Amino acid sequence: MPTDDTDPAEATDFDPVSPAVLEDPAPAYAQLRDRCPLHRGDSLGTTVWTVSRTEDVLGILTDHTTWSNRFGPGVGYSNPAVKGDMQHDDPPEHTERRRFAREWFRPAAVAAHEPTLRALAQDLVDDLAPAGRADLHESYAFALPVLAFCGVMGLPVADRFRLKGWADALVLGMTYPDRAVQARRELIAYALEAVRDRRTADREGRPVPGGLLSHLALGAYGDDLMPEAEVANACLQLLVAGHETTTSLITNALWRLLDPRERWERLVAEPSLAANVVEESLRFDPPVLSLCRTNNVPVELHGEHLPTDAKVMVLYASPNRDAALFPAPDEFVLDRPLHESRRHFSFGKGIHHCLGADLARLTARVALEVLVDRLPSLRLDGRPERIAAPFLWGRRTLPAAWELPVA
Repeated sequence: MPTDDTDPAEATDFDPVSPAVLEDPAPAYAQLRDRCPLHRGDSLGTTVWTVSRTEDVLGILTDHTTWSNRFGPGVGYSNPAVKGDMQHDDPPEHTERRRFAREWFRPAAVAAHEPTLRALAQDLVDDLAPAGRADLHESYAFALPVLAFCGVMGLPVADRFRLKGWADALVLGMTYPDRAVQARRELIAYALEAVRDRRTADREGRPVPGGLLSHLALGAYGDDLMPEAEVANACLQLLVAGHETTTSLITNALWRLLDPRERWERLVAEPSLAANVVEESLRFDPPVLSLCRTNNVPVELHGEHLPTDAKVMVLYASPNRDAALFPAPDEFVLDRPLHESRRHFSFGKGIHHCLGADLARLTARVALEVLVDRLPSLRLDGRPERIAAPFLWGRRTLPAAWELPVA
């Protein structure tokens, strides 16, 4: 709610799905930080409280005793009885599930994927380069993470377009729950079939595909196997976290590098800056703008009383533009030092820090390095368009053109 020195009309006009905020959320977040650190809004069909200041965002993300995930990260209230999705879990279930999957995301395990990722990126460029132009979102930024996701999970590459369609619907459902119902139903059915096929093959002594899905389906979970419905829900969460946000990370980084193009020219001249660009893109254009938590107990915050189970939208993106954390926070600084840019909140904080953060970083870095090497003349060829999901941030199109290097 507005502080004493706030113009209430300005502060309470915040609407996360208004055209102005969808076009560029950073100015609205700055206004919230300065004038209305706890905002109450009803534009999404339910009461949602929004926090924007760094100390509040960090406090909520790191206090899992007070702040819960059991009703899901969207503005709607998910069924807390649904288990398996770590974005809906609290300790001790969350702790156990994260421990069960974490071996697949340790630095050494992630680094082992680099040759495969690089080969995939090279193959994609081989396919698109002769045309001289393409939508790099569809042909590259989407294609590389979803192919990598299929490989990590052990899913058929032929299913990538179905997976993409489901992921798009699921992230839109975080704001508009009804729009994800069918996609959730179809993806759960798909995952259940895959789990049952693996368990049947294992019982019958037939070969089982490799990948994380087989680990979730067949690995010892306590004294038994993880229930198949929980494996299916884990697949649903990994689909969104495992490739949707990495697609936006790659697309956003290319967008900023190509507009203005001088940034791209510098990266071509200094390709060792690719890791800095990835981190600065995460800070400046976080693929996830916000997620929600609910409180286990009544909370007093900025003079307001929040009853138990209030939906609180935590603006991950807001601290990323905090001048107390980042010099020149509203500038995309291509060579910003890694120790500085990595203070960003884009992978979350606390026990729910993104398990796949290192894999996302690696995929994006490889994607940039291959394009810099293969298509140094890359340029924008039209205006990129925003993705539909309001609480995510990315481009759904990235028209680009280039000239092929002279042999």
